[in-house]
Amino acid sequence: RFLEDVWQREPRVFKSPSKLARPIPEQTWADCCDMLTLAAGLAPGKPPAGCELLVMKGMQPTQEYDDVGPCAALLDGGSCVVNHAEFVWPPLTRLCRELRQSLLHVYANCYVTPPGSQAVAPHADDRDVFVLQLCGRKRWRIFGPPPVQLPYTHEQVGKNGFDVPEECLAQTPIIECVLEAGDVLYMPRGFIHEASCPDDASSWHATLAVATHDWSWTKVVGSVLTSAMDRAATGRWRRALPLAGQDLAAIDLEALLDAMRQSVSVQSLRENLTSRTAPHNINQEKAIALFEQVYSGLPEHEDDINDSEAHWKACLIRPETRVRKTTQAEKNELAKANGEEKRSGAALAVSRKTKLKRKISGRGKKGTGGSGGGLTVREELADTVIAILAELGRKADEGMVVREFGRAAADVEGSVGFDELLQVCFARVCAVNGALRIIGAERKRRKTCAEVAASA
Repeated sequence: RFLEDVWQREPRVFKSPSKLARPIPEQTWADCCDMLTLAAGLAPGKPPAGCELLVMKGMQPTQEYDDVGPCAALLDGGSCVVNHAEFVWPPLTRLCRELRQSLLHVYANCYVTPPGSQAVAPHADDRDVFVLQLCGRKRWRIFGPPPVQLPYTHEQVGKNGFDVPEECLAQTPIIECVLEAGDVLYMPRGFIHEASCPDDASSWHATLAVATHDWSWTKVVGSVLTSAMDRAATGRWRRALPLAGQDLAAIDLEALLDAMRQSVSVQSLRENLTSRTAPHNINQEKAIALFEQVYSGLPEHEDDINDSEAHWKACLIRPETRVRKTTQAEKNELAKANGEEKRSGAALAVSRKTKLKRKISGRGKKGTGGSGGGLTVREELADTVIAILAELGRKADEGMVVREFGRAAADVEGSVGFDELLQVCFARVCAVNGALRIIGAERKRRKTCAEVAASA
């Protein structure tokens, strides 16, 4: 009885009883980083128009990480937002398609936030949403009642200069909870909310959005009335209302109401609603089909990936992947190939500033292997990163499994927040910059959207 009792009335949390009950298959942090790489256009093929990756720092958008990619942003405390993630991520594609049967049109935005961070400030939306927690944990606070009931786009508080009323945030939240993988939060449009990560866990969630601001009674009925009454052969309802000095009461209200009654029917309302949602579904399918062609042709194994596709090659790295430090001979060979001077000295020298700047032999432009200036990580991760680099140095030949980074971090006094997401990010960024090499990795290609649907 969700549509009768909950829909557009109140927020509700649905806890996942088991992995089998989840709306999509279980996702991993490596999947998350792959999705970000695809959305950022760092794979051999660009995402469709409409799919874009934004980085938020201090709850504000930033372009600081455009040249180094989303993994580097996460290591430095930034959050990543992917609009229309269903265009590039097959599990979300399938779910959005399935939900059309009951919700007409659904699209997915993804939010990836590192430990102790918050992507956006408190706000309300103009759409109903289902928040699906994919990995990690996130704290949510929801305030009610809404300051604007079922707002339209221009009425969203916390956006476009429309401040959230202080008295709303001063109230006790009507829902305060922590979502874990598999949990779902439903939120009608208009409810003020904020979400943040605890200090010891990252979060990846998908927001499944239903654009109800465009399907309201006033908009649909108003559109039907306008269309029908404008078609009147006499042109009567296209005339201006009485001007100053004319008697507005002289209008034949009965004739007006009769015209309105004749214009509105169940069929006309359905047709108008379909005309609003069908184009979005058609555009969604076109974008998905376009990217399926790109995705099906992506190289899978390290030997098939060019050095110029460093970010995609780094996607071979998963928690179970073994990596080692790049040798001096390999660095010199790489420098020669790039037409640079031979490199010498420590590959992973560290200098302390307000933030730690890693001199990780950056070498190139966006998408080709590095930033040219090293890597910045959050100050609270500094000692953890140093410990991992030292351990990699001691195990120069055998290397380390990425998951072992966590054990090295655990030995650092006061170390928190270097979870599996940041472990994978750190290994991938180091690989992109040429500081780490992969030992015996094999990429498991994800199924295309069509393959996922066919195997259902």
